[in-house]
Amino acid sequence: MRTLFVVPPAALTHGPGPVDRVYGCNYAYDVKPPIHLLTVATMLDEEGHCVRVFDGPAEGASLRDFDAVIEEGWDAVLFYTVYLSIRDDLAAARRIRQRHRAPLPKMIFMCTGANWKPDAFEFGDDSFIILGEPERTVLELIAMLEGRSAADPSTIDGLGYWRNGRYRRTGFRNLLDVNDLPIPNRRLLRGTYRLNRLEEQPATVLYTSRGCGYRCTFCTPNAVDQGIELEYKKTQEVYVKRPPLRTRRPELVIEEFRQLSDMGYRSVEICDNLFIFDRDRTMAILDGIKALGLHWLCLSRAPFLHDEELVRAMADAGCQLVYIGSESFSQAILDDVHKDLKVSDIKRAVETCRAAGVTPEVSVMMGGSPLETKETIRKSLREATRLGTDFVHFSIALPSPSTELYDLAREGGWFVDGDFRPIDNAREAIINLPNLSAGELKRELKRAYRAQYLSPRGLLRQAARIRTRRDFVEKAKTAGKLLRYLVSG
Repeated sequence: MRTLFVVPPAALTHGPGPVDRVYGCNYAYDVKPPIHLLTVATMLDEEGHCVRVFDGPAEGASLRDFDAVIEEGWDAVLFYTVYLSIRDDLAAARRIRQRHRAPLPKMIFMCTGANWKPDAFEFGDDSFIILGEPERTVLELIAMLEGRSAADPSTIDGLGYWRNGRYRRTGFRNLLDVNDLPIPNRRLLRGTYRLNRLEEQPATVLYTSRGCGYRCTFCTPNAVDQGIELEYKKTQEVYVKRPPLRTRRPELVIEEFRQLSDMGYRSVEICDNLFIFDRDRTMAILDGIKALGLHWLCLSRAPFLHDEELVRAMADAGCQLVYIGSESFSQAILDDVHKDLKVSDIKRAVETCRAAGVTPEVSVMMGGSPLETKETIRKSLREATRLGTDFVHFSIALPSPSTELYDLAREGGWFVDGDFRPIDNAREAIINLPNLSAGELKRELKRAYRAQYLSPRGLLRQAARIRTRRDFVEKAKTAGKLLRYLVSG
């Protein structure tokens, strides 16, 4: 079948920039390869289908460019729809239906946005929702549409569909063995990607696992896991626990790094919710990639970074930066959100990374607990600043429907509009906590941004990172977006 994967062009974007489809919760300051979409596309490509990945922002595509692709004619069009991209993807889908010559293509939507509000994605009996983990369901659906299996969508687990104007869904799709997933075929991408946190270009994104082994009440992991967790939660009716952590074997991870090196990539963002957790596995991967000369970054919990030998091995294998999910420097709040972390763990992790030559970054998440006040936020900001890291990541807690925090917000009546709505939680707030309104949370967020980016130290730090004309252009664009946000209402 002729299959088209779509990330809409900028002309159809409703927000201040492209939606990040890797983590799925913000309007990006960079353009990352949509790695989880690419995995699905790779599986169809390996099955012999004609696959085109159209990534409008990365390709710098105009509306006319998009129309030209539409007019090539497609049997199925697939969207990887996160919460923030719902309006963009629906606008693109409507344009495809209006401009595509007959016969009209099947419209297939996957990920959190479509799983959350399937009714919004109805295009008659030609539309389908992929529920939870997408890969196997997409393969089976395409086989059905091609006529290679029984034409009965009710036989395919993890599928939503319409019959005679009525939405129906099938049973839960069991989670797959992530070792069966292919290495994403990055040659299917035609765009240009740039990752802000990595200086060496070209850069790409890679994952080595799915799921998380921890129980934080607020956590919205990367986009594919958000979709899986939302479907997992629906099958249990209430939040009970997370789906299990599933990891790819070290030899598969090493082979993917080797392929990236052979393709000329110079740096990699590992987007796992947890990359460093099993010491033996991590050391095996580090040993296998250290000769490749690739630079990379990853996410980690602080206690895993207390191991000095491991962190030195990370540095030797090319790790430049570790993002530490610290969230708060109030121990009472860390305990309340089930972070299973001590404030002292964060400080020790930063020291260990710095001693090994790995750049640490920490985070402050505002409003993840009803215990949060202006005083606890400002304490967290002071403590984070004292650590002396180059950056502190700021955000406001987002009670997305897959989380325990969502249930707490519903029960407590915290939602500003009565329920969840998609926002960029690096800019906006949708909850009024007992001690803080949504407006106060947003003001505290802006205050933090001003202190970090507009102080003399912050401006000098940004200037020091400019090495090329392109660096200057990208920094100028980012600065413009930040300034527009800071002066907005």
